[in-house]
Amino acid sequence: MNNFKRIIALFLCLSFVFCFTGCKKIKAEGKDVTTTTTKAAPSENNPLTGETGFNKDSIGKRPIAITIQNSESRCRPQWGLCSADVVIEGEVEGTATKYLWLFSDVSKVEKAGPFRSVRRDFVELAMGFDAILVHCGWSSGSIIGAYEYISSTGYDHVGNAVTWGKVAPNGTSAGQEYCSYTNTELITSAIEKGKIRKDIKEEYQSPFSFNSKATNLKDGKCSSIAFRIGNNNATFTWKDGAYYGAYSGIDMKDNNGTPYSVANVIVLYLNSIKAVDSKGRVDMDLSEGTGVVASNGTYQEIKWTKGDGKDMIKLFDKDGKEFKLNVGKSYIALARLSNAEKTVISE
Repeated sequence: MNNFKRIIALFLCLSFVFCFTGCKKIKAEGKDVTTTTTKAAPSENNPLTGETGFNKDSIGKRPIAITIQNSESRCRPQWGLCSADVVIEGEVEGTATKYLWLFSDVSKVEKAGPFRSVRRDFVELAMGFDAILVHCGWSSGSIIGAYEYISSTGYDHVGNAVTWGKVAPNGTSAGQEYCSYTNTELITSAIEKGKIRKDIKEEYQSPFSFNSKATNLKDGKCSSIAFRIGNNNATFTWKDGAYYGAYSGIDMKDNNGTPYSVANVIVLYLNSIKAVDSKGRVDMDLSEGTGVVASNGTYQEIKWTKGDGKDMIKLFDKDGKEFKLNVGKSYIALARLSNAEKTVISE
């Protein structure tokens, strides 16, 4: 009889545990209160732009991060520049720059290129969005080695979703490095073959916060913002409700001739960008810094943090409060702090 009672008691205990899995008890004003923990539902808006009308099949899915060549005129105009939700530009070697293009919806990658190798800093940027990294080759080395970093972390990446051509986006004949591209079909096929996780982790579902309506920034008017990013003198000019980009007076466009424009221009100043090998390849300090945002014809100085590879970029106002972007696409420049004084904001 005693054994039977023990079995019944054990059964009741197990039943109690299973019935209340996902719940926890807290004490409030001397009383036991049971709360249920639930996962936050992914937003039905585009998580990178805040825009409505987002593809339902992409809700709760990981973004795609693609490395794109941008070091010289033969790379421009790129295939697909205007289709990316977020464009990040950073130095890679000798002040030459590359792009990391972010897409919340893989079906929007109709054609992206010239498609190039990835550096460690760009791997860390992709990790901060829980994005599936898509690249064509990678750097190696103890400090800037993307190969070593991906191998040691096991981070999800696609390195073979590429088509090689003989004609660059500007229609001229060029070497393969200026003619390669990727697209939706190549990327989705590689993800399926590699059995790569598609669902985004909960903590990465909302990389940015957005204003509910177009909002003026606090520090004044901004009809244009000019700054130095790598070897490019960039200018974004406010017109027709957006900022249109140019390098040294030459308009940024995609290969179809569409001018590149964004709602938010974000310039993040890095405390250190230093060469680490004989080729001049650089290591960017992605820990924290200051910056400036231009949006809605206005501007505001900000602070930002990232930290470790897996950490997200976070934006704050000068008082340390979360900074909200206006809805729409964004361009992010990772600029040298020593060039901050060259940033010119025109009213």
